Amino acid sequence: MPGSLESIQALMKELGPQMNNVDAVVQNGESTWAVQFDDGAVVFLEWDEQPPRLVLSAELGKIAEARQLEVLRLLLSYNLLWRDTGGVKTALGGPEGAAMLLYECSADSLTLAVLQTVLENFCNSAQIWQRYIEQGPAEAGPPVFSLQDFGNRA
Repeated sequence: MPGSLESIQALMKELGPQMNNVDAVVQNGESTWAVQFDDGAVVFLEWDEQPPRLVLSAELGKIAEARQLEVLRLLLSYNLLWRDTGGVKTALGGPEGAAMLLYECSADSLTLAVLQTVLENFCNSAQIWQRYIEQGPAEAGPPVFSLQDFGNRA
């Protein structure tokens, strides 16, 4: 049944063999997975039933104390641009935690091709943010905000 945990589990089993740049798909429990890419990037996926969706997350790194105000302002501003980012959100993993990137992917009509596209786009966006947080704006440039149709192109 589309949009069910069982259909997501089946997609996740197909994902690794169908993506050349995926080193491993590891299931943790019944409804969470970690996808490791060949460049070392890791995206976590968690099933949520209400509404049926996969929640993707990636750690972006700890923010240097000297840049916290600048980066936290940008993370908050990014959330306001939900139309431009396709619903991608940023967060802080607790008071002393790392910056995080999040995306809720509707499971109602999720196919393997759509999931692959969503993962690729999400991973690319996470890498842009990671460079920005690690290197600063002079070296990496600000994160790109034009991610319309984030998960809608296969």
